[in-house]
Amino acid sequence: MDKTLLDRLATEPLPRVIWVHGPESVWQDQVYDVLRQRNSEDSMAQWNWSVFHGTKDLSLDPILIELATVPWGEAPKIVVLRDAHLVPTVTMEKLVSWLQDNPEANCLALFFDAVDKRWKYLKVLRKLALEIECSPLEGERLTRYVLDYCAQRGKKMERVTVEHFLARADGNLNFIHNELEKLIAFVEGREVITAQDIQALTSLWPGQVADHTIFQLTDLIVQKKRGEALGVLKLLLSGGESPLRILPLIERQLRLVLAAKTSSGNWEATAQEMGESSAWALKKLRAQAKKFSLDEIFLGFQAVVQADGELKLGASGEEVLTDLIIKLT
Repeated sequence: MDKTLLDRLATEPLPRVIWVHGPESVWQDQVYDVLRQRNSEDSMAQWNWSVFHGTKDLSLDPILIELATVPWGEAPKIVVLRDAHLVPTVTMEKLVSWLQDNPEANCLALFFDAVDKRWKYLKVLRKLALEIECSPLEGERLTRYVLDYCAQRGKKMERVTVEHFLARADGNLNFIHNELEKLIAFVEGREVITAQDIQALTSLWPGQVADHTIFQLTDLIVQKKRGEALGVLKLLLSGGESPLRILPLIERQLRLVLAAKTSSGNWEATAQEMGESSAWALKKLRAQAKKFSLDEIFLGFQAVVQADGELKLGASGEEVLTDLIIKLT
């Protein structure tokens, strides 16, 4: 989101319609807060502020009454419709048509979590509204955002540390804000936030537990980094991950190591035979495969089979997987 738009909403005459859409709730909340703050500065604030929530059976009548009511005092009257994506298309078409026919209406702020490009009223809405897109930050923009967030609070983070932090936090800004505030409070009296601070204090984003971090664990196993692998295992299990989901991915990593060690070099063909969607994982494991003898790999498969049997008989998942990682590393 372009933050200059927030400045415009805070200081300039309000547009007839403000169209806010996109999955990043932090940006949506910031737009809402700017409008609420602007209204609160008005001596007639309560009379010039109305909030509605979209539903399948939303009635337009109270909204249209608010849009047509003359504001109290000199300040603008602001009408907000949140969760507008839940309103049936036919109802929204009537609302947009009314806005088109009533150019003197009060300011209407529409908030959509998602937009369907097939909605016919979007063409007219775009002509009427100030559009604010709330898309997630990615890549360099997200890294820059974290660096700036820290700098504004008198803290510093090296880029490599930011990358480590974002690998744990994914791209969810609410989660990122919470974890950064924890870190800033933790390092009070110290300017630099380190990777050790992040490892010691921050939590894993739930989505990371399910996706990224298990693969981080299997990478650490084939690199024979026992201590780090056991640390990630504890994070996964404390985050609620099932041992019976972790074990098959460890077994898959062993199969990839075996294939990388014995492949003739035709990585694409090998990957296809294994049912892998690409050869990337095989190529990545070429260096690590040299650390394993064939005997070690086959003993690893035996250890996986043993661990599977123990888990299915009700043994402690943490104990079984800890023992397996020690054997493999």
